[in-house]
Amino acid sequence: MTLLVAAMYWCVDKREGLYLMLTFYFNRVINAFIKITACVYRPWILDSRITPVPGAMADATGYSFPSGHSANATSFFGGLAVKKGRNIAIKVILIVLVLLIGFSRNYLGVHTPQDVIVSIVVAAALLFVFKLLLDWVDKHPNADWIVMLSGVALCLILVAYALLKSYPVDYDAAGKVIVDPSKMSVDAFKNAGMGMGFIIGWFLERRFIKFSVEGKWYIRIIRYAVCIGVYFLLKDYAAPLFSQFIEGGIGKTLEQFTDILYITAGAPLLINLMNFIVKKFTKPDPTKTPAQA
Repeated sequence: MTLLVAAMYWCVDKREGLYLMLTFYFNRVINAFIKITACVYRPWILDSRITPVPGAMADATGYSFPSGHSANATSFFGGLAVKKGRNIAIKVILIVLVLLIGFSRNYLGVHTPQDVIVSIVVAAALLFVFKLLLDWVDKHPNADWIVMLSGVALCLILVAYALLKSYPVDYDAAGKVIVDPSKMSVDAFKNAGMGMGFIIGWFLERRFIKFSVEGKWYIRIIRYAVCIGVYFLLKDYAAPLFSQFIEGGIGKTLEQFTDILYITAGAPLLINLMNFIVKKFTKPDPTKTPAQA
């Protein structure tokens, strides 16, 4: 979903892309808070009568409540659905997609109905709250630093909470830890890194970069191809260096921070450069008459 949201933000509708990213990444932050607070095991652990689909278990690690997939789907598809003026039929399709993804988590046996329902309700509430927040910032442009510092503070609180809180340590019949607390804390660190990468990048773009998505359709395609190519280079080769040289969750936090900071601020800076180059080489020659040009 990150690549789809990036496409919206870089090439289609900057405001809608911004809204989708805000809800997507900070929903993950809130989801992480709830997960490591509730510490609810997966359905098949709580009830031996439940047999999950084997292929789905690889993706179903850690705690169960609330459902991360349902939260992500609600943030993305729900965020698209709430836009004013969007065709009703498309809105219905988007909402159905959210419900189908939630149902699939139950069908596969990797989440309980309450995991999915609470996740969708929380994500839907955040869609409403974050829309109000962006509208408020539009009316109070100089208050963006308050939003940025508040977002960073929330992410840092998540890091501290995940690091310092106690976790249940239970063992299965084979003597293995059911859920590794260190892994859960690292997952929370990653989400915190994403949130900080987004909110700081949003602030930098808003105050200093101010890119535009305008351009002919083929220019937008080229723009996306270049930006996504740089993203994969960063994600695959540069950002992982943090995890290699900084052990534990801090390295993972910085890795995710770098990835999302690039999407919100790095790529827009690159887009400004590309727009400048396009204008430079397509600018009419003032020494020529219109007929000569």
